[in-house]
Amino acid sequence: LSAFVLSDSLPVGGLLNGNVEVRDMLKQPNFVTDLTLNNFSFKKDTIGDVNIKVNNNTQNVFATNITISGRENDIALTGNYNLKPANKSDFNFKLNIRKLPFKTIEALSFGFITQSTGDLTGSVDISGTAASPKIDGGINFNKTGFNLVMLGSYFTIDNEAVKVDNNGITFNTFSIKDSANNTLTINGLAGTSNFTNYKLDLTVKARNFRGINTRKTAGSLYYGQLYFNTDLTISGTETAPVIDGTFKVNDETNLSIVIPQPQPGIVDRKGVIEFVDMDAPGNDSIFRALLAGYDSSFNKSALTGFDLSTNIEISKAATFNIIVDEANGDFLQIKGEGLLTGGIDQSGKITLTGSYEIESGGYDLSFNFIHRRFDIQKGSKITWTGEPTTAEIDVTAVYIANTSPLDLVINQISDPTQKGYYQQKLPFNVKLNVKGELMKPELTFDIDLPKEGNLRVNNEVLTTVNTRLDQVRAEPSELNKQVFALLLLNRFVSENPFESSGGGGGFNAGSYARQSVSKILTEQLNKLASSLIGGVDINFDVNSEEDYSTGTRQDRTDFNVSLSKRLLSDRLKVSVGSNYELEGPQQGKQTATNIIGNLTVDYNLTQDGRYLLRGYRKNDYDYVLEGQVVETGLKFIISADYNTLKDLLRKKKKQNKSKTKQKQDEDSDQSTTDHSAQGNNDSAVVFVNKPTLSDDRRPVGTVVKDLSNAK
Repeated sequence: LSAFVLSDSLPVGGLLNGNVEVRDMLKQPNFVTDLTLNNFSFKKDTIGDVNIKVNNNTQNVFATNITISGRENDIALTGNYNLKPANKSDFNFKLNIRKLPFKTIEALSFGFITQSTGDLTGSVDISGTAASPKIDGGINFNKTGFNLVMLGSYFTIDNEAVKVDNNGITFNTFSIKDSANNTLTINGLAGTSNFTNYKLDLTVKARNFRGINTRKTAGSLYYGQLYFNTDLTISGTETAPVIDGTFKVNDETNLSIVIPQPQPGIVDRKGVIEFVDMDAPGNDSIFRALLAGYDSSFNKSALTGFDLSTNIEISKAATFNIIVDEANGDFLQIKGEGLLTGGIDQSGKITLTGSYEIESGGYDLSFNFIHRRFDIQKGSKITWTGEPTTAEIDVTAVYIANTSPLDLVINQISDPTQKGYYQQKLPFNVKLNVKGELMKPELTFDIDLPKEGNLRVNNEVLTTVNTRLDQVRAEPSELNKQVFALLLLNRFVSENPFESSGGGGGFNAGSYARQSVSKILTEQLNKLASSLIGGVDINFDVNSEEDYSTGTRQDRTDFNVSLSKRLLSDRLKVSVGSNYELEGPQQGKQTATNIIGNLTVDYNLTQDGRYLLRGYRKNDYDYVLEGQVVETGLKFIISADYNTLKDLLRKKKKQNKSKTKQKQDEDSDQSTTDHSAQGNNDSAVVFVNKPTLSDDRRPVGTVVKDLSNAK
């Protein structure tokens, strides 16, 4: 029969067989039907066999027996429909669901449900009139599971029931679980007398529930994972619901949102030929439909009649990725903490108040083969005071460009012999400042030279560079020129770019080759050393770079060796090492007898390594004193794993001791390998002796250890 209509308007199939017998046509007509629709299918998914038996052997009474069988379906609807005048017809049916596989519901879901398992059972009595039906019964969920395509998450419902009676639809701690076994619970009543109009009295609660878990696909507007806690109350009616409560976005959240981009070329061609897969509706079709109903400013929702007010809390560890330009790969990644209040009134107007303070993040900028990342500074903030699009934004992002300042200050150098000092690469901060209204932000740039990380540079160089940067800031066009030069070329440009002196930003094939060879040499030396002496760990490190600290370019090569040995059943560990300056300007008078420059002795006070005592001797060059300093210290270290602060005070279970010891030993090995040879700065207690200088340019003084990174 479905062949009588177009296949794309009625995608059903099956073969109809049976008899229809009409009797007493001239006196009192009555009929008996016995029809079977074999292999009934919907959108190419076979549901089962549908058998329809109806007769009116008794005048004005239609006796009905409809069954669905096959494909594990076992459903029957039996009863009578009594035809009466003046719209007083009534009915008395019984729906017996002995087994309804969730696969059948999946077949009728237009593709929005996949991977379904389990089945439904239940029994429902249906009587009364069409205007005032009486329904009594319930439906049970038995090991059911399904995937909502739009959300991408797999949910399970097992041993739960929905009760239906004359009061309405009742949910009694109705639980839905995600794939991690986290629960969302629905309680309450959707009260109704006609099963058309409802009065809502529901609560929805969840803890660390995974609501979204989608993968990136072509055309997706969102993908990733969203974990949340919620405590909502739903009241009102089906046409004017009132929703109030809290919603918290949890730590595990990592959600990406794609900003739709206009594509004029494709829009112009739309309508000529369209290829549509009718069996695979888009995952985001509902979401796109909602977007289509929004006002262009996103301040008004297509959903009217709602009274929604929710307190929204965003966890500091939750990650959000905003794909600004999917074609180029530009995206914004942020983590932060937010306290917001959001709402939708009955007219559909959206309001949002509160602030979101960014803890960390960055903006990845891509242009052809050039890739730059701006790190957002902690404390950047977005503040909402009403409409979502009128938020005030105050964000500062920084890109670090390691380059020579020579081209920037070439006209400020009076002595040509000093140019070599300005070829030393320095870490310049290129700042992107975004301020103003969210939809109309004001973007400005800045360049500064931080004080930290430049101890090897002459003070006169730093003063000259900072003075020149102050001059550049006063000329926006010059500032923008230097910013884009750093972003695109990773170097400054002089006032006449055709006379650029190159500096340290140019490509030096020899330098890159030396760096590559250094990495290969380090890897091969460590592989060779791993099998030389049993029970002894040997590590090598070779580092090559360009150095302009003397005013002229020199190739600098440092060679670091460290050796460690475990004793006393691994309770005692001795590590020795030193750094040898093989090439380039020497930082101090290193003698041939300085075989052991650094010495570290670790002793585990407890067997699991929780309490550790470390003594060390560190030999290093101090740039402030301009001399070699020998530092001796003693540390007391406490190591602990914890998820929350209260775990630090909780005693460990005995069965976890072996795992704790293994993990602490591994952490201790890594820490010593990485830091012992160079000297560790993470001490809680440090005893410092008077430094011994390798030259007589500065007086001997006491060095106070920086404890800002102390454990």
